[in-house]
Amino acid sequence: MHPFLRSLIIAIVGLIISGGLLALALLGENSELSVIQMLLSGVIAAAVGIFVFVQGWRWSQRSWHAGSSGVSVLIALAGGVAGVLGAGALAGVVVLLLLFYVN
Repeated sequence: MHPFLRSLIIAIVGLIISGGLLALALLGENSELSVIQMLLSGVIAAAVGIFVFVQGWRWSQRSWHAGSSGVSVLIALAGGVAGVLGAGALAGVVVLLLLFYVN
């Protein structure tokens, strides 16, 4: 298994955990705990996005220097999409916090 593919699997698991925390926050009864869970969900999603973006950059550079330009571009695109996905998840959490918990 390619190490970047392993990083993508780690990212998918991280986003599932982030989504689970978000679901617990939205369905929970305690609003103080829900805010903490929602913030933690956003931090995990942002960390996953940054992690995959950095890994994509590193593996893209390594593939480029090895002479695989097509693979390099695909890895760079996957890293960029993962970064945007993490940023979107963080933005969604901020919107949910503003929608439900700010008076």
